[in-house]
Amino acid sequence: MKKLVCGLLMMVGVTMSVMAAKVDKAVNVTVNGVNRSYWLYVPNSVKENAPLVFSLHGTGGNMNNKAPMRTDVADANGFIVVYPQGGQIYFPVFGGTLPGWQSTGDEKSLEDVAFFKAIIEDVAKSYTIDRKRIYCCGFSNGGMMTYSQTNTSADIFAAFASISGFQLNEFHLHHTGVRPVPFLHIHGKNDNFVDIARMPTIVDEMVARLGANPVPVVTTVAGKYTKSVYEAGEGSFPYIYYVIDGMGHEDFTNKTEDGSSAKTMWNFMSQYTLDSPCDATLKWRPNLEAEGFAPRSHGWSLTSKLLMFGDDPNDSGKNIQNVYHAFQLAKGNYKLCFKTQCESEGTITVTIKKWTGNKQRVLNETVKAGEDVALAFNVEDDFAECRLTLNSTVAITVTGLALYSATEEEVAKLQALQASASEGTKPVAFYSLSGIRLNAPQKGVNIVQMKSGEMKKVLF
Repeated sequence: MKKLVCGLLMMVGVTMSVMAAKVDKAVNVTVNGVNRSYWLYVPNSVKENAPLVFSLHGTGGNMNNKAPMRTDVADANGFIVVYPQGGQIYFPVFGGTLPGWQSTGDEKSLEDVAFFKAIIEDVAKSYTIDRKRIYCCGFSNGGMMTYSQTNTSADIFAAFASISGFQLNEFHLHHTGVRPVPFLHIHGKNDNFVDIARMPTIVDEMVARLGANPVPVVTTVAGKYTKSVYEAGEGSFPYIYYVIDGMGHEDFTNKTEDGSSAKTMWNFMSQYTLDSPCDATLKWRPNLEAEGFAPRSHGWSLTSKLLMFGDDPNDSGKNIQNVYHAFQLAKGNYKLCFKTQCESEGTITVTIKKWTGNKQRVLNETVKAGEDVALAFNVEDDFAECRLTLNSTVAITVTGLALYSATEEEVAKLQALQASASEGTKPVAFYSLSGIRLNAPQKGVNIVQMKSGEMKKVLF
């Protein structure tokens, strides 16, 4: 009997060693000499290589609020939740200093990014977490910060969700992350504080950034929600948008199909890891040719001879809360690709003009209408808002318009091809070695058809 009791005790001991005791406490960390705090919630159900969810409170909120991610969802799914405490931020809209987040998506937010990284390392001291399954969600200003993390921390967080929050006023949205990201947004139909009237522009910008289908699959449940799924395009992820009936500016709703906004956010985010495949070079693809899409209703100027996108922020008016259609780029090398069709000979002048910095044109090229186009350019500013214009001498149809990041070698070779136009040897089409026509040159050896009809092998 003694041996049996000892054996049972040993079994209990083993079980206790693999099941973490429940933790529900405040934790302090020092970040660059500054004391910061977060609330740590570890459910009894946590296991090895647990997912980690960041849950960000709104302006004036507190880590003790434990929102918008709920602890009952963590209990049911065995993940760890951290609720960081926002720093003291001056908010012009409130005329005072309150706890919150520098949700600019630029260098101003890097102090909070350093804080988040410190939290990850602090949690990892006591628990084995799956660093490929770290997620970020937030409410109100915390939702704004969630959006900004797609710009600064897409290499840390695998997926994102926001409730009642997008960047506005002093927190302008930057669409310049290192990769496309999966994103879910929930907003109250009666939210006039973080005004739902601005959401269509936010949706347009995120859908184009992700290269998702701009014509959503819509599901409406009367008295509860309208759910719009902007399905993932090639090499990218979806954007999902809920409008909740009767909901104002709140951090929770039970009107999603899961009966819990926290559960809906988790169910969405947990589908993805940092290893989920995507084209990290894709920066912007509006999919203008999508069936049922009306570009003019989404910030585009469009005629048979003109295609233009990108509002001038200096002319946007004062009542837009800093939310407008913007063509945004970070410092780096890019290639602009598109195809055109036309019924007569003509040319297209392609320009990208910056509204920020020195306001110069970063791209100004003329191409032949009817060509498959790939044009290289460079942005030297840390961040630039731009206007894209395609101005044609003949009626054209444009498809496959997209922006990709490019290596210095790609840029040099594309610019050499662009320069060759003055010599009458401009490329008009690109093919793979197997003879398949390409939208733009691919890495490796390509067959390039020159304007003269000559076919050349070119290494990209």
